[in-house]
Amino acid sequence: MLLGCALDPAGLAIGAMNAASMPSEASLVADMVPSYRGTGCQALASLQKGYIDQLPTVDPAYREAVVVNIKAVRQVMAEQRCAAGGGAVAGAGSAPAATVTTGPNGIGGAVAGTAGPAVAPASEPQGAMGAAVGPLTAQLAQALGLESPRGLVVTALAPGKAAELSGIRGGDVILEVRGVAVGDVMQMRRVLGAVPSGQSVLVKLWRAREPRELIVGPIISDTPALPPGAVYADAPVLPAAPVRERFCVAQMTGSGLFSSSVHSPLFTVRNDGSEAESAKLTTAFWEAARKAQPGYWLAPHPRPTCTQDSKICTSASADSDVLMMLCETDRGKGMEIYEALRRDKPMTELPWSPPAP
Repeated sequence: MLLGCALDPAGLAIGAMNAASMPSEASLVADMVPSYRGTGCQALASLQKGYIDQLPTVDPAYREAVVVNIKAVRQVMAEQRCAAGGGAVAGAGSAPAATVTTGPNGIGGAVAGTAGPAVAPASEPQGAMGAAVGPLTAQLAQALGLESPRGLVVTALAPGKAAELSGIRGGDVILEVRGVAVGDVMQMRRVLGAVPSGQSVLVKLWRAREPRELIVGPIISDTPALPPGAVYADAPVLPAAPVRERFCVAQMTGSGLFSSSVHSPLFTVRNDGSEAESAKLTTAFWEAARKAQPGYWLAPHPRPTCTQDSKICTSASADSDVLMMLCETDRGKGMEIYEALRRDKPMTELPWSPPAP
């Protein structure tokens, strides 16, 4: 029960489109196509390249969502008789002006903080936080547990930029930026552009079938930066979370019939219980497992995703090895989890304690 209960605690089913309960890829593509109709051939070609460039870096769980966008863009390019280089085929006429902008690494021009071809007036400030985002269809919204399609789904992150550093993940749905509901890429860039470069913004997003809030920064913006140490008038501030004591067990479960599986002893954690801190602990156990069993745990793991209360953190490699940490605020319940894992004979206990803070 414990091994199977948290393979996907976030409930993100983008990569499971072959499941009987999920819509087919063809229907998802058909639902996405209208989002790209009316976009110029050059912009479509740039979108296609951006999505393809994203594929090597996208978490496997979200790869299918990017593939759906690629196929939808290609269908619209065929409808509009776009040439391979992005122009319209001779005699076909020109498509209307692009309504979607792209950056060098994907939709939205936001990756790596670069600005793509501008559609908004030149005088209108633009901003970026290092996240490639795309439109959210009704079917994708349903798969993510949203009642209606709203916001923008994150399809890729620029390493080392504000979005990734602040905890945004692939598959998150950005609902609001600085209190403004965002429904298209240009709108989000305008909202970010109104904030001085180098500052942070409050982002409301949807993850694991529940809303969350993150402070994201430093963003890049056309609005000049403030003097060192200064913040703008309505800069976001989240109250500091109190230090909590939790009782946790971590485990690594290999794929295959004769695979190895290890778990930790019950250990005590005293921190703010945030997802960032919990993800660090989960990753630390994975690193310990790799050292204890060299040559076995080779496949890289994406950064663990945790439930909002950080009771469950999990990550799966491309080889389907599962990394997981389970925590309880009650020691007795934590001990029950540990005893259940200890009774699981295929699993062995790895002597481990969390690193000092």
